[in-house]
Amino acid sequence: MSLQEPNPGKIDRIFAKAVDRRTRGRPGLYMQSRFPNEDWENGVTAAKYSVFQGFTELFSDFEPWLAQVTGARVHGHLFAPDRAHFADGQTVMNGALSDNATLRDYDTKMFLTNLLWNTRGERQCFQLGPSSTRHVVWDIAKDPNAQVSVISGAWAIPLFQSNRSFAELRREAAQLQKIETEMLDALRSPYSKCRRRIWTMAEFIESPMEAIQVIVDEIGTQPTRRLTEAPKMVDLTGFGQFLQNLKNQGMHPYLMGDFPADPIAQATFRGADRPRPYLVKK
Repeated sequence: MSLQEPNPGKIDRIFAKAVDRRTRGRPGLYMQSRFPNEDWENGVTAAKYSVFQGFTELFSDFEPWLAQVTGARVHGHLFAPDRAHFADGQTVMNGALSDNATLRDYDTKMFLTNLLWNTRGERQCFQLGPSSTRHVVWDIAKDPNAQVSVISGAWAIPLFQSNRSFAELRREAAQLQKIETEMLDALRSPYSKCRRRIWTMAEFIESPMEAIQVIVDEIGTQPTRRLTEAPKMVDLTGFGQFLQNLKNQGMHPYLMGDFPADPIAQATFRGADRPRPYLVKK
């Protein structure tokens, strides 16, 4: 055996790394010494993830399309009032994570943290909206791993497509707009650390493919390439007049941007139908 002199520097580095792991832990993994103290964690979550707001309302097949294009696991509304809508209709996710809304809302931050820890190595995407559990927005806003994309005002599309009384729709629209305004304030807060992109509906519809291309490139689970197919946009014929009716009833829908009320202008305004060099028309 060759006798070698001990290397104290290497030994010290090993012990220093062990002490750092013991005191700081791993990103997204909590232990009892850090759990009761907010902001003591070494990273809120274990991996990067993407949050979408307004996309499933504007595109009828957004979730399966995004899963096919990116190879990521795309969930529905994880923080919906009824249950957590996991991908592919699952009721239990990795680590025995249940879709039960009561269990989820007991600690929404830990629900999100456990989901990302249990699915390490796979990109997670999910939907958010004004009807979601509201206080999870701050947890997402303060998380550097979160990449948030918002189409503000898209919550009005399901109201537009419903056949309920207009007085009831007006009250619900005012409530949803108030909630989404608070959510946007949290995302734009100086305490926010997430990567965010926020469009009004009018801005997004002008050039949807450019915005979607940026989002797909950012997810980056597959080699970057130009998109050749777009998700199918819902029919917005008459949506501008619906917004005008809300204004006439005393409710100002400002989150949608400058959306035209003229049906003819609306037809030319729909950017998803414009031919693009890399877009195959439906």
